[in-house]
Amino acid sequence: MKTLYTAAAAALTLIAAVSCGPKTMNIQPSEVKIVLSDDAPSPLRLAVETLVGDFVKVTGGAPEIVPSLEAAGDGPALVVIDREESTLGLQEDSLKPLDGFESHRVWADVSSKRVYLDGKDMRGAIYAVYTFDEQFLGVPPLWFWCSWVPEHKDVVEVPADTDLFFKSPQVRYRAWLPNDTDLYGPWTRQSEQNSEIVLETMLRLKLNTFENAGISIPRGVGDGMLKCKKYGIIVTSHHMFMLNLTFGNWDAYWTKVRGMKTAPKLSLSREDQLREFWEYGAKTVIESGVENIWNIALRGSGDQPMWILFKDAPQSEAERGKVITHLLQVQDDIIRQYTGEEDPVVRMTFYDEMADLVNAGLVTPPSHSNMIWTFCSGRRDHYPYDDIQNFNPETPVHLGYYMNLQFTSTGSHLAPGEGPWKMEFNYRYVNSKSPLYLSVLNSGNFREFMYTMSANAKMLWDYDAYDTDTWNRQYAAQYFGKEHADEIAQLYHDYFYSFWNQRKSDFPGGMERQFIFQDHRHARAIGYIAEDFFNYKDKPLPDFYMYERVKGRVFRIVPEDNGVDTQVDAILVGMKGAAESFGDVAARAQELMPKLEKTRQTFFYDNLLCYALYMEHLSKTLYHFTYAYKNQADQAVLVENLKTAYAEMEQARDALYASQHGPFETWYAPDRLFGIQNVLDTIDGTLEKARGM
Repeated sequence: MKTLYTAAAAALTLIAAVSCGPKTMNIQPSEVKIVLSDDAPSPLRLAVETLVGDFVKVTGGAPEIVPSLEAAGDGPALVVIDREESTLGLQEDSLKPLDGFESHRVWADVSSKRVYLDGKDMRGAIYAVYTFDEQFLGVPPLWFWCSWVPEHKDVVEVPADTDLFFKSPQVRYRAWLPNDTDLYGPWTRQSEQNSEIVLETMLRLKLNTFENAGISIPRGVGDGMLKCKKYGIIVTSHHMFMLNLTFGNWDAYWTKVRGMKTAPKLSLSREDQLREFWEYGAKTVIESGVENIWNIALRGSGDQPMWILFKDAPQSEAERGKVITHLLQVQDDIIRQYTGEEDPVVRMTFYDEMADLVNAGLVTPPSHSNMIWTFCSGRRDHYPYDDIQNFNPETPVHLGYYMNLQFTSTGSHLAPGEGPWKMEFNYRYVNSKSPLYLSVLNSGNFREFMYTMSANAKMLWDYDAYDTDTWNRQYAAQYFGKEHADEIAQLYHDYFYSFWNQRKSDFPGGMERQFIFQDHRHARAIGYIAEDFFNYKDKPLPDFYMYERVKGRVFRIVPEDNGVDTQVDAILVGMKGAAESFGDVAARAQELMPKLEKTRQTFFYDNLLCYALYMEHLSKTLYHFTYAYKNQADQAVLVENLKTAYAEMEQARDALYASQHGPFETWYAPDRLFGIQNVLDTIDGTLEKARGM
């Protein structure tokens, strides 16, 4: 993101001195040049301008960007190289070797007073820029999210033997997906910085793909795609999108592009209309120049199976599978036709009914060497599902994986739940089937999940070097200081292991935390119990929800696994234990927080303590609400526990709201999917009825 700076701040000098001895280059604020070719791609120039802004924040001065080594003169310089575009007249054999795509190197040459930020390609060069930024200016990848306060440097020290080399990442496409963005969406509209900071953060973490690739009819590609193009990020599509369109675009295409008074009805019998619609998507994307991973699919609107939308869809799943197989091939053929490529990069996502149909052999997706079959973590609980367990690695396709860190209506939403240990298990299992080629992390509103998202980015670059326990301590040291890193790393671990495991693992070979009771499940449980509160049942929570393919996945509470006989008693046992565990984490974190540097305390609260407090009080809320439900025959117990449940929900809310400040001052204002106020109103309404009995 471009950072503005004043002309007065533009006098910065980089003096490569050896005043600290031959082992150190001292970069002092007097006159530094950043060498960047005039023909550098605009996303790389944007990253360099961001580096200049970070120099201003850290040193108070702004280096000048010059187009050539000659313009830098004999003085010291940071030399930015994108080897695909320009080596600035340097012979490649005079540079240090690189690996393949996106590999990069930051290395110093004291004799020439130069530090090279060297990339194999555009993104490699961008990553090199941000590597220097992090390692030597001290700007962490999550600077915006962590309320970072710059540590002023009069001198930026670069060891003379600096040689930071990063080989190509092990996973080719590494994506985030914004989903269920009730908080994030309104927040991005508050400022340009808010609307683009996620893309900058992705590049700082060395990710390269964003799943936000919709077409806006009749305007063309959407703002999300254009912003990705601006930052040099690849776009890909959600599993509802077919050649960057959904059937929600259907009417607009026919009325606004074709000029028809009314759009034709969707019909599987009118393949010519479907083909025309998808061809429009292909042409629009190609004309935009956006780097795109094509997606093929056949779903209804609103994340529904296609047979809900198409009234002439067959009734049997076998016949539905034949239709889907045929139309997926039609879409694949259109992509080949319009790209002119024999083997374009195309993906499809096996989500919900598609996973079941593929697993049953009723859908045969296209397969070719650049086809990416993207499997999903199991619905509502996030682990490798049956289809990836049964995947044949001999299949001539690339392997993709889509993991949720949140989930609509029942998953984590206002607090992280899955965690990096569970993430690592998922990805190592999938990668054991076949080398992973594409990853998508469903990241919700982003702010809540930056911790695990950071771990995921690190792992996808280098599976061999990654270990969650090691990474966890490094994260704690980077954001909170080395002195208390071990203690903080343990707090993060204990936070995630405080969630109630409402049933035992059934994953082949076992899996820790396969099933957890995330915060959204708490809210939904209160809502369902309240619907018929005064008609007690041992099993008040439903097994089925909307278009669910398999019953029993909504809450997945197994009383026997909790040593009790009823669902109600399982909730009481689970919530009592969770509240105690979260409370212990919160108490230890509260004791530790004043010992941290003041500049680090805000993020410690925002990223850990507030979630421990929230989950402690949310667990108590559900406990007391359920206890009132079970003991409603005693009005005194009923009323007292409903009052306590209400007070606990207020404390849960207040714990979150205390993290609203600066750019996040109104973060929770649009909350509707969890619905904090709805939960409070539900408890209050139940209490009013109880008092009137």
